[in-house]
Amino acid sequence: MSRARGEDTRGVTRAGAAAPARERAWLVAAALVAAAALLARLHNAFAYPPLHDYDAAGHALNVFALYQGRLPDPHSWSGFHPPLYYALGALLWHALPEAIPVHAALRILSAAAGFGAIAIAWRALRRVVSPADAAVVAALVACAPVVAIATSMLGNETSCALFTTAALARTMRIPDDPRAARRHGSVSALLAALAALSKSTGLVALGVVGLAYAWRLRRAGVSFAMRAMLAMGGVALVLLLPQYGRLAIETRSPLGVISGGQLADQAGNEMSVQPPGERHLADYVSFPVAALVAPSKDAPGMVQSVPGPLYAGTWADAQGAFLPTQVSVVRDAAAGAALLGLVPTLLAIAGLVRILRRSELRAVAATPLVFAALLFAAFLAQTWVVPRYTAVKASYLLSALLPAALALAVGVAEASGRWRTLWRAALLATAAYMTFLTWYGWWT
Repeated sequence: MSRARGEDTRGVTRAGAAAPARERAWLVAAALVAAAALLARLHNAFAYPPLHDYDAAGHALNVFALYQGRLPDPHSWSGFHPPLYYALGALLWHALPEAIPVHAALRILSAAAGFGAIAIAWRALRRVVSPADAAVVAALVACAPVVAIATSMLGNETSCALFTTAALARTMRIPDDPRAARRHGSVSALLAALAALSKSTGLVALGVVGLAYAWRLRRAGVSFAMRAMLAMGGVALVLLLPQYGRLAIETRSPLGVISGGQLADQAGNEMSVQPPGERHLADYVSFPVAALVAPSKDAPGMVQSVPGPLYAGTWADAQGAFLPTQVSVVRDAAAGAALLGLVPTLLAIAGLVRILRRSELRAVAATPLVFAALLFAAFLAQTWVVPRYTAVKASYLLSALLPAALALAVGVAEASGRWRTLWRAALLATAAYMTFLTWYGWWT
């Protein structure tokens, strides 16, 4: 009897040791894929031609203005954007030796912000799913073309995503003690304000973060909650009033602080002539088979940027600003990436359903999901405002990186047995393929 019991114990011990070993193997595999993605971005920063980035001229002029010690012209193409990314770029320009190209340094700044956001999301995911699932999902996010291209180009989307992700991650663990929650909220408000100083998208994050703390503090008494919210609002007001107050005065409209109102005359001209014509709401949520494989009527051999700019921009290159889609092999490879993107997309939808159905998951993910819903609704509204312009790019939604990763992670974690192993392997294989696709220059 005792011998049999001992043998059984040893068997359990061996099985228990094997499970952590398998989990560590997934961690190592995910780390290798993420490391390859990082190397690809560093290479892209130097290899991608200067000023070929999406809206490169406008972003570069903003950095140059601050490098010279003046504010960007709000009447220019990108001059109404908040200045944080450009200010950091200008400081980097001053600090680095002349041997390092400025355009490469600005792209590396984007890559650093993007990978910082992914690292924060990875830590947040570990509070919801296993370390292995969190690592696999973080690696997939790091390699998704929307992230790969944004972190290979200069632009303010990644810096906004960094601070938004940091603020939203903190709302997943607000302390129960009211005084601790008030201190916690002041830091979160600071991070959300920095997001709004990077891109106006951050204003949505600031509002959602404030509501999250107001909801948590509602039982501490009206007086205490009001003082806490005033303290948080004061932090944000001090940082944001100079930039957004200036824009409100210039545009003579509160709405002008979001898009520059009528300031950006160049933007208005660009919107009125941009091909291939009017966008419809269905274009943004469709699966873009035609956009990936059909030649454009205006330029034979080129693929169209619509329909499906959100999906194609996430898993391929709907804007055509990075991949040389006039090359047939690249176009076919991008189409393959979009097909592979169906796997994480469907897993994320399944994970979202799981989150909405389980109260403990809803409690943790509520604020990030509310932010994602409001951001998506706000951007879709732009399709009615400027229907002849791609007002919504997938990279504009990078600030919703955390809620998307949460949904995907739960979708993977809720699978059982071999299905879970299959999904992990599929995500890492997809991530590796997409890094290969977006490693600039090998296909030319």
